[in-house]
Amino acid sequence: MGQNTVGEKSVEDKAMATASLNGVQLFYEETGSGPALVLVHGSWADHTTWGQVVPELSERFRVITYDRRGHSRSSTPTGQRHVEDDVADLAALIKLLDAGPAHVAGNSFGGSISLRLAASHPELCRSVSAHEPPLLRLLENDPRFGAGLGEVQQRIGN
Repeated sequence: MGQNTVGEKSVEDKAMATASLNGVQLFYEETGSGPALVLVHGSWADHTTWGQVVPELSERFRVITYDRRGHSRSSTPTGQRHVEDDVADLAALIKLLDAGPAHVAGNSFGGSISLRLAASHPELCRSVSAHEPPLLRLLENDPRFGAGLGEVQQRIGN
């Protein structure tokens, strides 16, 4: 892996920056102070998905939101993407920002990333909250879901 770096600028009380890590440029914002809280968005979204909750959360936490690789202001790598890449990016971002152990909350696919981070890097997590993570593989051996499950997994890339 290459060297991880940060470039910053500030607007109002929000620090906006890009981090160069794992071969991609990740856009992120930091707001507030206190224990770190990293918010991980789902697919077909970006960091702005958390816009309505960040102001109140930032009264108690150092809130870090970011655009996952291939989303919005972050760069899109070539080739097939894997959830392991998203987990590695999240771990590297927490380390680069000296934010660990952090509270980590994820929505949808961001919830799956958050749970995988907790499993692979427990030292980076103070707590984890996963809202509606798509964990379809838990249903693979259940005959009630049959062939339809495979089709859904193929469509969403899970």
